[in-house]
Amino acid sequence: MQPNVLLEHLRPQPEGYERGRLVLVTGKPHALRPAGIVDGRGRRLTLCGLLARSVTGRFVDWTDDACKTCARVAEVRPSARPVRVSEELAALRSLIDAAAIEFGRRPRGRHRQRGPGEILSDLLVAAA
Repeated sequence: MQPNVLLEHLRPQPEGYERGRLVLVTGKPHALRPAGIVDGRGRRLTLCGLLARSVTGRFVDWTDDACKTCARVAEVRPSARPVRVSEELAALRSLIDAAAIEFGRRPRGRHRQRGPGEILSDLLVAAA
């Protein structure tokens, strides 16, 4: 199975950025960047450059309390992919586990074993 097909089974959802908040209850909504490192407090970068925690739902820029900078960036650079964070994470973890098993296998028989470059390439294509 080709890696770019591996995530196609996930149910489609509206395009947009994941929603985050600086303060979980009262903070204004920000748009989280689709990729990035999470800090020790569970926050990652927003489109405006602040650190926010993920909250349920997608960022909508038309609400009065939404971050105006995130809204402008989202308007100029709309999200290219639907928001499916939990499902994509589970699928990617499965691919990473399979790659780890494949890396640990010893060559047997006449079957060609894929090299590390091919395995990593598949993971990168699936994550794109």
